[in-house]
Amino acid sequence: MRTFRIVFPACLLLLSAGTTAFAAWPHDPNNGNVALCTAASDQIFPTITSDGAGGAIVTWQDVRSGNNDIYVQRISAAGAPLWTAGGVALCTATGDQNIPTITSDGAGGAIVTWHDGRSLSTFDIYAQRISAAGATMWTANGVALCTAAGNQFYPTITPDGAGGAIVTWQDARNGNPNIDIFAQRISAAGAALWTADGVALCSAANIQQLPTITSDGAGGAIVAWQDARTGNDDVYAQRISAAGAALWTVNGVALSAATNLQTNPMITSDGAGGAIVTWQDYRSGTSHIYAQRISAGGGPTWTADGVALCLAANGELTPVITSDGAGGAIVTWRDGRPYPAYDIYAQRISAGGGPMWTADGVALCVATNIQQNPTITSDGAGGAIVTWQDFRGGTSYDIDAQRISAAGAPLWTADGVALSTAAGDQAYPSITSDGAGGAIVAWQDQRNGSANDIYAQRIERFGRLGNPEPVITSALDVPNDQGGKVKVAWSPSYLDADPTYGISSYWIWRSVPPNVAAEAIRAGGEMFTGLAPRPGVRTFKTQSFGAQSYSWEYVGSEVARGFPSYSYAVSTLSDSVGAGNPPTGFLVEANSASSNAFWDSAPGSGYSVDNLPPSAPAPFAGTYSAGTASLHWHANSEADLANYRLYRGTSSSFTPSPANRIGTPTDTTYSDTAGQTYWYKLSAVDTHGNESGFTTLLPAGALDVDGDLPLVLGFERPSPNPCSVVAMLRFALPRETRVTLVVYDAAGRKVREVVSGLTPAGDHAIAWDLRDDTGRAVGAGLYFARFSAEGRTVTHRFATLR
Repeated sequence: MRTFRIVFPACLLLLSAGTTAFAAWPHDPNNGNVALCTAASDQIFPTITSDGAGGAIVTWQDVRSGNNDIYVQRISAAGAPLWTAGGVALCTATGDQNIPTITSDGAGGAIVTWHDGRSLSTFDIYAQRISAAGATMWTANGVALCTAAGNQFYPTITPDGAGGAIVTWQDARNGNPNIDIFAQRISAAGAALWTADGVALCSAANIQQLPTITSDGAGGAIVAWQDARTGNDDVYAQRISAAGAALWTVNGVALSAATNLQTNPMITSDGAGGAIVTWQDYRSGTSHIYAQRISAGGGPTWTADGVALCLAANGELTPVITSDGAGGAIVTWRDGRPYPAYDIYAQRISAGGGPMWTADGVALCVATNIQQNPTITSDGAGGAIVTWQDFRGGTSYDIDAQRISAAGAPLWTADGVALSTAAGDQAYPSITSDGAGGAIVAWQDQRNGSANDIYAQRIERFGRLGNPEPVITSALDVPNDQGGKVKVAWSPSYLDADPTYGISSYWIWRSVPPNVAAEAIRAGGEMFTGLAPRPGVRTFKTQSFGAQSYSWEYVGSEVARGFPSYSYAVSTLSDSVGAGNPPTGFLVEANSASSNAFWDSAPGSGYSVDNLPPSAPAPFAGTYSAGTASLHWHANSEADLANYRLYRGTSSSFTPSPANRIGTPTDTTYSDTAGQTYWYKLSAVDTHGNESGFTTLLPAGALDVDGDLPLVLGFERPSPNPCSVVAMLRFALPRETRVTLVVYDAAGRKVREVVSGLTPAGDHAIAWDLRDDTGRAVGAGLYFARFSAEGRTVTHRFATLR
């Protein structure tokens, strides 16, 4: 038989064959969601980042000790909190630590920054890194990025691409009202890399505040902020290199200096070393949404003072932004056109600065009452997922979300899918991608009373809560198939029995090398289009999980029947060999024909091992002459045969072992210059090291008769040889024993059973009349006489003439 071990990519959970991964993400927005922290008092203002493995890391401001501290928790792709219950403390220093923000460290952990009141007189900027395992990695309670005079507030953060981060903040070291913008880079090891207390990005007159940051893709960053140097608030930006040098105009480049106020800028990378910035703009007297792109060289590239994304009546507020992956961006905002209620709208703008969707934006939610505080993440396909707090029920705020396609079409339920409708208010959602087209959202939550806790929920790319994906639970050998197949088993999608979005079937895919897929497609195969593969046509698809890419070939399907588990026998591409165990990967895809949706399991990969031994070599024959035993046997037919093993002993009951092994021939003959007669045992061994049973032989010529009875067991060569009328078969028994003497033809087929049963001691001579068991005369040719007694087998070859 074979065994099969499931090995999952590092970015996914590791399962063992025969275990089941039970998804912890709930499916009910009213009584569900995952609690990240329900400690005493308030936990507020959560922010979130991906863990790079389908889960997320969330940080928040925590008052359980009586002061504001900083805590953090990781949640897995399956919805299980992974670290200390209630979260890991990043900072519990004296005074208050407020408004944490977070970014990935690129290694499954995160870096968090906050403004810190431990000095008890002013606020400073601190940061801490936490590993994928939940261990703080830098100085206890965080590393100081700036402890300059005056207050430093509202840090924001972006990764530096080397395991560290760049942090920017508003800084009052020069005294009010001269608030400036500073930045600092911190290494993966927790060392501040630039000027002590940070590099000045802008120290112009008056107030610069609310900085927002994105990576420049080259180890540095681009920062935008709200700037009052002219007396009105405008939007400026500056790029800082990996070495800490400001690269553009001193004190920044103006993105918009239009009349009246431009406030609350938000930024995203343009993917080309520059950035796109959005803001709320009062140039017309009412707040609208504008955006501007700035190149890597510091030149605004769109219409002077920005492109209008929305000029609808009653004003728009609090825009947030994400990249569209094509050099442009998607912006969402709180929209007042139904004032005094607010709705959620979005607009995409191209790399060239052209709004791409409906004028003034696409409605994501126009439900009754107030929707506010939207946040956004990319869906990885040119669109975005937006979440917000929603008052449509009229009694408390809930959390809703909507996905919008690259073409501007809302993809989920009209007005959004409810993530949480629990009792009390749910507010201030923060969102990150789940890496599979969906998102994970965290928020502060009052379902347990007036104090706020932290909860989270996953919504996948088709708008279902939790994990609709099936889960591979085992991949076990199909017994006695000599290699070639495993039985893949899986737990079904929770939608298997859903009357609306029910699963219709499960499709099973096997990993193949990319060149195999490409060659098969050139030979008439096709790429998967989302439709059922056509019978007889090889179908392939490519897919990425984390940093690993796969090519999959469709191998079959199983109809969904509402079962608690399913399985399917799948052929492997190759079996193990002596040199190693080549892996084969598997994927199970749940399909809903009614909603044209599908969900893929996490990929499993492993290897099979052939444990079936070859058959024992037969017939085994030999002669003894002049001190040499000349042995020969028929070749085994197994394709994975490695060699034979030949053993010798001084009695028929000897046990084969390495000590009495005399050879490992690869052909079917062997000469043993032993000088005396021995018993021999022969086996076959395959490339996996599996050894067959043994065939036993005492070479002919070993009869030794002294007195009335032979001293040893023996079987002579048939005579005459060749024979034409009768063949004499002679053997000797030193004691009464059970004997079988059978004649086989050259193809190994039994011709005649000459003796079978208990036979007395002595010399025996049997005349075979050259007829088979049915009485028909045999033809001329080569035959084998096989004699077996007392655990020994002797075979002689002879010929007939007719």
